[in-house]
Amino acid sequence: CRAHKGNLNHLVLNRGFQILELKAPFKSKVIDKSNVIKDDYSDWLGVSIDQDVHETIMAIGSEKPDWLIVDHYSLDFSWEKQVRPFVKKIMVIDDQANRKHDCNLLLDQNWFENMEYRYDELISGDSEKLFGPRYALLQPAFFLERKKKEKVSSAVNRIFIYFGGSDPYNLTGLVLHALSSKEFDHLLIDVVVGENNMHLDKLKNIVSYRKNTHLFIQIDQMAAIMSKADLAIGAGGVNTWERMCLRLPSLVISFSENHQVLLGDLAKNKFVDYLGSVHEIHETKIKNSIINMIHKISNQLEKDNSMFELVDGLGSKRVRKKLYE
Repeated sequence: CRAHKGNLNHLVLNRGFQILELKAPFKSKVIDKSNVIKDDYSDWLGVSIDQDVHETIMAIGSEKPDWLIVDHYSLDFSWEKQVRPFVKKIMVIDDQANRKHDCNLLLDQNWFENMEYRYDELISGDSEKLFGPRYALLQPAFFLERKKKEKVSSAVNRIFIYFGGSDPYNLTGLVLHALSSKEFDHLLIDVVVGENNMHLDKLKNIVSYRKNTHLFIQIDQMAAIMSKADLAIGAGGVNTWERMCLRLPSLVISFSENHQVLLGDLAKNKFVDYLGSVHEIHETKIKNSIINMIHKISNQLEKDNSMFELVDGLGSKRVRKKLYE
C-alpha cells in the first residue's frame, strides 16, 4: 500500500498483518478543492507508473510470491507486465472493464447485464474469469447473519444508512435530514461512517437531536448492525452485496460514474431501488422514496426473496479455493 493521505493502513496493522508501505506522493489529486471524488483514475496512483513498478519490485524482494493481487484503478497491462517476472501469478480485482490486463485470474464481483462479455478484448483467453456476486468478497459474518435471517421483513421499524467510509457529498447528512421529519419519529436509525469522514462533526450534531439514532464510526460489527435493519439506504460498492446477502431491501444513490451503470442494471432487474446520481438527489426526493418503500414493504410487495439469491456470502471462500488450486 502507498501511504496516501487519509489511508487506513493502521487498521490492517492492528489486525496483525504486515504492510509494506510505499512512500506518500508529494501531492494527490484523488479529491479536488470541492471535495468531489474524481473519476480520472490516472491521478490516483500519485506517482508515475515506472516509479510505482520500481518501488513495488523492491518491496517484493527476492522471494517470488505465488500470487500478486492487484486492486487499483490506475494500474493496467503496462504495470502488470513489468512486475510479472518477479511473481508467479497475478490476480486482478476490477470492475471498470476500461483497460487491458496481463493476469492469470480476474475478479469482478459486480453484476452487469453484459457481465460475461465485458472483458473479452481486455484480457487473454487463458485468463480465468471470476464474474458476479457469487464471488463477492464478504466477511464470514455476513453468511452467518444471513442464515439467521430467513425472510424479508414485512414492516419497516429500523433503517440502516451507509455511504462508504468517506462519503464526500455528505449523503449521510442529507438522508438524516429527510428522516428527521415527524412522520419518521418512530423509526430506529443506525448510521455507519468511516473515521476519515470529513462531515463527522455535522453528523454527530444531527444524531444528537434525532431520537432513536445511533452513529457508529469505523466499526468491525457491520454485519450484526445491518442484520437488525428492515431497510437500507446507501451507495454502490461492496455494501451493495452485503445488503443483498442479508436480504435487506435498499434505496441506493450513486456518486461515481462506474456505480451509475452497475446500479442502473441492478435496478432494471429489480434487485435494488435506484434513486439516481448524487446530482439528481434532494431531501424531498429521499423523503418520498422512503415513504414509498415503507408502503411497498408493509404491503408485502417485496416478498419475493429470489432477488436476494444473487449473493450467498460464500464468495471469499470460492476465491480462496481458486487461489489455492
